[in-house]
Amino acid sequence: MTIYDIAKEAGVSASTVSRVINRKPGINAATRERIQGLLDKYNFSASETARGLVNQQTRMIGILIPDIRNQHYIEGAYIAQEEFLSRGYCSLLFNTGTTDEDRAEYIRILASRRVEGVILIGSAFGSEKVRDAIVTYMKDTPVVIANGELDLPNVTSIIVDEYSGVREIVNYLHNRNRNRIVFVDGRDTPSNRIKVRSYDETMRGLGLEPRVVRSGDSAEEGYDTTLLLVNSGDRPDAIIYAVDILAVGGSRAILDSGLRLPDDISIVGIDNSLYAALANPRLSSLDTNLKELSLASARALSLAIDGKPGEKHLMVSSHLVIRETS
Repeated sequence: MTIYDIAKEAGVSASTVSRVINRKPGINAATRERIQGLLDKYNFSASETARGLVNQQTRMIGILIPDIRNQHYIEGAYIAQEEFLSRGYCSLLFNTGTTDEDRAEYIRILASRRVEGVILIGSAFGSEKVRDAIVTYMKDTPVVIANGELDLPNVTSIIVDEYSGVREIVNYLHNRNRNRIVFVDGRDTPSNRIKVRSYDETMRGLGLEPRVVRSGDSAEEGYDTTLLLVNSGDRPDAIIYAVDILAVGGSRAILDSGLRLPDDISIVGIDNSLYAALANPRLSSLDTNLKELSLASARALSLAIDGKPGEKHLMVSSHLVIRETS
């Protein structure tokens, strides 16, 4: 059934049927009820593709995340997608992979899908290759990068204040007489570089020697890295992990070594993800306000799509959540 078939059977014009479909005013109740009855009877669904060709709107948002296995990323994407759904948009979610080349390629793919806006989740998208891809394929499309930065006219950057958050962690641990504090870093990203810089500068400001150890981004890598630390000749009395999942693995390594949390070693993660709340013992973590970040990203993109003015650079606060590991 087409809109014209519905109109013919209802004895009205196609434009009247269109007004009912789009919930527009100006149709009397009896006519509206008769048309809606036919729409329901024939399970009529308007073609968004055809509608987009007419009004040059696809009502489609692109959401890119670097690793769909990462619970923190996927939760952020879910929050943003729900906000867009409430505004009448559908979302295309893509897992881009971990290289700059792959992330740039998905910018091209989204451009071919004619999305009206894009959210990039994670600081890993703040690279030159992604920047160049946006300039090449989407220079007139509104883009928001969540917890990352790209200096382009059509891009809004929303940053979590992880620098202040890591400083809060170091000061908290130092005030609890922890002086051999190690930072276990993850994958090399702009966000992790900010965390390491804050750790380094705060430690030196307290007269303490910073010690950064590179790991990966999985619980297994967190376990192996921590096992090396606790069995070294210079065992730390506190460890900060770049992300919660590393800390979960680290927690298990400490307990398997016969040590106690937090008596022998205090540990703190970053993100305050579901991993932190469900870990045993429950993990202290820096809350990076994922919900606020995701909603702010969706709202900033909506403003840009509507052509309304908005801030190009925003910051979201963070705060330390103390649980059983510190």
